[in-house]
Amino acid sequence: MLAQQFVSEASHLVTLQTYRTEDPQSEQRVVDNLASARSYLMGLAEEFNRGQRTLKLEPFEWRRAGPSQTQWVFGFRLGSGPKKVAILTHLDTVPPGNADWRPFEPRVETRDYRGAPQPFLVGLGAVDDKGPGVLGFIVMRALANLYDGTDALDGLTIELIFDTSEETDFSTAYYFEEVGVPDFGIVFDAAWTVRAEKGIERPIFTVPLGAAPSNGIFIEAFNSAPGATNQIPDTVTARINGDDEVALDHLAANVADLYQQYGFDDPQYRRAPLEVTRDAKAVVLTTKVIGAQHGSVPEENRAKGANPVVSLANFLAHLVDDGTLAPNGVGRMLQFMAWGWGTTVFGEKHPDLLERHDQVFEQGNGTTYALTRVTTSPQDATLKIDIRYALGHHGVAWDGKTEGQLPGTSIFPDVFGQLVSRFQQDRPGQAVTVTTVNAGSPDVRDPQSPRFQRISAAYERVVGTPMPLAAIGGGTDAKGQVNLVAAGSLFTLGFGPPINFHGLGEGAPIEDLKLSARILYQIMLDEIANKTAR
Repeated sequence: MLAQQFVSEASHLVTLQTYRTEDPQSEQRVVDNLASARSYLMGLAEEFNRGQRTLKLEPFEWRRAGPSQTQWVFGFRLGSGPKKVAILTHLDTVPPGNADWRPFEPRVETRDYRGAPQPFLVGLGAVDDKGPGVLGFIVMRALANLYDGTDALDGLTIELIFDTSEETDFSTAYYFEEVGVPDFGIVFDAAWTVRAEKGIERPIFTVPLGAAPSNGIFIEAFNSAPGATNQIPDTVTARINGDDEVALDHLAANVADLYQQYGFDDPQYRRAPLEVTRDAKAVVLTTKVIGAQHGSVPEENRAKGANPVVSLANFLAHLVDDGTLAPNGVGRMLQFMAWGWGTTVFGEKHPDLLERHDQVFEQGNGTTYALTRVTTSPQDATLKIDIRYALGHHGVAWDGKTEGQLPGTSIFPDVFGQLVSRFQQDRPGQAVTVTTVNAGSPDVRDPQSPRFQRISAAYERVVGTPMPLAAIGGGTDAKGQVNLVAAGSLFTLGFGPPINFHGLGEGAPIEDLKLSARILYQIMLDEIANKTAR
């Protein structure tokens, strides 16, 4: 029954396009489709409630206009007591990328996962986070059915919250500012179980384009496919043009071989697939992603896949260096990228500035750099990086015991100032400028706290093994809220195939998610049984 409900209900939500883009029309489309999702869930709740005697799902909604998008959460409640326990999920997604994978056509496929074949629900949002959201809704109905006609929930409210902007603006944070934070909550949008989240920094580096070179061939444009900064793009396209048609023809005929022969900074580096085409006289180069696309785990893409931004940028920077391509603003940006990061993801090329790890975010899980978005405008070339940073890149040290989000902001403004200055000294040329936004400081928890111990007890009761602990790069609705813990629905931190978190072919492992729902159900049973405990 659970699997049947999950596939049917999650599939319906997957068909609805709830991703935001920079298109001015995007917000209205997202809001309209989220309203359709809410209507669908309301209909399911009304149908369920007809079979209940006393304990029914009560809908709620909180909504207001924000500066750039609608701040909106909705969901269902059981009970009406002063102590509040919550399950938090979200219904918005990242953009789908290449639509060839049929992101809004949900289907069940068998994929190898965690050592065995398993059915997967495939579609955008299946695992992040529409599928887990449906499981939370199933758990709520199971609790209502179990305790119908009893007073078990007296003094307690259980709330299932659907965020509508988790990928962009975190509506839940505004909701909590107004109504208060639950006494305890599970953010069902990660893995079992998150004891720390890295800080998030979002810099933008810019180089002015300047006048086009007067002779030779040059990089006219370098653009990653549209999408979110926290998503490694599906494709990257470079357009090479100029007044020397013989050189363009020669490049078109030889560039594929040059690319295969180019020695990246690591001989074992896996280069992204390259396609060469012509558009009139211009040579057009397109690289395509392999593997994991979530910006919080570039090390996973680096190990088993290929970032098309990194592959093409390093190669073209080399062609500028050796004189094949005339220097200009785009070339200068690619040279800065190759000089600053090369193909590395932990900042190894400038470790004194960029590399950090510590006792929480250990070596191999320290500060990461996902070079995800490069765009060329008539005025400049810009680079956006998704940085998930360890404790050493924060301006206020962790005292080793206090739970929650560290106060203050990062040290990246100073780091980037030094980095850019160093580049200008090593490679004189057009100035690289930078602005940066600290999107969130690190959040560290105590695994021995009562909250974690309650989750651990439920996990062991269901699974039969000790609960794992994770320090992650992803940002969840638990960040900054010590009463909330990001736990489930995945049993692995592997975000690449076959799950493809934030990527092409996203899929939810159905059997694993069913097990996660059982753990979540057990956690809620324990909270109800111990509703007077804090």
